[in-house]
Amino acid sequence: MTESTNLPENTQPEAGPGGPRPEFGQRFPEAPGPQIPSWHPEASRSQAAPQPAFQAFPPFPARRSENVGRGALFALPAIPIGVVCWLIIWNFGWISSIVTFVAAAIAARFYVMGAGGLSRKGVWVVAGITVATALLSFAAGVWLDAAKYINSQPFSLITSSEPWDLIGYNLNNNPNFVPSYMGDFLMALLFAALGCFFTLRRLFASTKNG
Repeated sequence: MTESTNLPENTQPEAGPGGPRPEFGQRFPEAPGPQIPSWHPEASRSQAAPQPAFQAFPPFPARRSENVGRGALFALPAIPIGVVCWLIIWNFGWISSIVTFVAAAIAARFYVMGAGGLSRKGVWVVAGITVATALLSFAAGVWLDAAKYINSQPFSLITSSEPWDLIGYNLNNNPNFVPSYMGDFLMALLFAALGCFFTLRRLFASTKNG
């Protein structure tokens, strides 16, 4: 004769040495591991990664790199601006350093607008554009003299080849043509150097460590 064992309410049979059997959807609590001291190298691995603090403002965007080609294209308009200023002054019989000073300043400003910055390489681009402005300005002055010799309104011959033909003829047949302009040419170079010297020196100094 077997005796029936009545289990008390709200109790479950033991499931072996492991303890009570879990209900559906429950998990056994993980056994706590050994405590790792804070000075131990493994302590940093067992800890959760710290969450970044809330930033009230987004980080600043990275500075874009200098685009030398785009900056040079933006600086090219300084050449015709300088030539026009030179022609106006040359028409009155003067030579001034203000033209190359303005050309260097405009070229530097336009270069920065196009390139996004100014480095030592960019300063060399500005210097080259300034030198080209000085040389083309002097050639435009010689053209203006030839155009004035042909017509009392020289700027009406801008699209005509007659002033250039006259200059070419004098270069080939007039031995005094080049010597007559040599003094003006040297003076123009001197004033051009004086005009752009301080601007270019300041630009080179500002990009010494750039």
